[in-house]
Amino acid sequence: MKKFLIITVILLLLPLCNASGKKIYVAEIEGMIAQGSVNQFDKAIEVAEKKGEILIIELNTNGGMAGSMEKIIKKIENAGIPVIIYVAPAGAVAFSAGTFILMASHVAVMSNATVIGACQPRIINPATGLPEKADEKEINAYTAIMKSLAERHGRNVSMAEKFVRENVALNEREAFEAGVIEIVASDLNELIEKIDGMIVEVKGEEYKINVSDVYVEKIKWSIRDKFINYVSDPQIASILLVIGIFGLLFGFLTPGYHLPETIGAIFLIVALYGLSFIGINTAGVLLISLAFIFFIIEVLTPTFGFWTTIAIITFIFGIMLIPAEEAMYEMPLNWYTTFRIASLAVAIFLTAFFSYALVKAIKAKKKKPRIGEKDLVGEKGVAITDIKDGGQVKVKGEIWKAEADEEIKEGEEIIVVEQKRLILKVKRA
Repeated sequence: MKKFLIITVILLLLPLCNASGKKIYVAEIEGMIAQGSVNQFDKAIEVAEKKGEILIIELNTNGGMAGSMEKIIKKIENAGIPVIIYVAPAGAVAFSAGTFILMASHVAVMSNATVIGACQPRIINPATGLPEKADEKEINAYTAIMKSLAERHGRNVSMAEKFVRENVALNEREAFEAGVIEIVASDLNELIEKIDGMIVEVKGEEYKINVSDVYVEKIKWSIRDKFINYVSDPQIASILLVIGIFGLLFGFLTPGYHLPETIGAIFLIVALYGLSFIGINTAGVLLISLAFIFFIIEVLTPTFGFWTTIAIITFIFGIMLIPAEEAMYEMPLNWYTTFRIASLAVAIFLTAFFSYALVKAIKAKKKKPRIGEKDLVGEKGVAITDIKDGGQVKVKGEIWKAEADEEIKEGEEIIVVEQKRLILKVKRA
């Protein structure tokens, strides 16, 4: 019994002992580098600084927005503890913006079968939607940033320069031999073992990493962090903007339903929230607004497709141009292709929608109008009151005054036999 009580007490006190010691904080960050990633780095560094010995970020990214990348680099440089970037798990990559973040770390580590590099800045060609090499001015600027990071942390400056100028990519062994990373570790345990006793420079002062008797704690991400990462993706934010605008347009064309304009307004607000982190190209906003106006003109004054065609072309150029150019420099290469495909898909959907509307409008124009007192003769309806000397009926969704030569009870089906201006003569059907 005594042994049981002693074991129980030890188990109860063990968490308290863990809480009082130093910790290694580990956080996983994957996907596009966007504002959500900035928030994740901010939270992880803040938590680790309070009660941590070091912070390890397990990174897996194809790249992301240049502005977000620069914010993350500043956060790492100003951290009060060593921030270790670990490209993991096996098969992970840290391309483009991810490599810049890796080079900003106090200790750069890669797992097995991982790749880094391919940092040459790119821009979108609005005519094709495809990525193109940025101009020499931007390449020089990003080369200077990369070289500065490599020099500050004692890494191979010439190879770091090749990441940007020549778009070089290296696996973990090549990167280690080239001197752009410090450690290759197959898992977290091996990483912790290898960094123990390392001396790094943190905010201008030497810092000896001591992880011989610390505890590992994972940092969890909130739904808000993940949500911001999604909506700050230029592709998602741009498409949400378009859906929002055309939701409002559809609501304008079909008053009384309220749902389209409500959904449109929500999507529009979320899109603007996402785009606020990215930056917006004024030309893109103006072109999308112009496309919106062209669609309204088509609806109000049908020209059998002319304004719709112009609107679709204007819209495609607008959605391609809407993200600010400076935000695009370090986006993943495949992002440009998916952005173009998504833009074309939305354009095709809009073309189909308005083509259908135009066909209906043409048919309506060709249909001979039925005007006159015999318009409703022969139509069926229902009595909504008793009809004797007079009453009311509902025909084709409208309520009419009615009279009959026979008594008709409320709810009985009727048929119109004569129309006298605003009064229908009916009989039991």
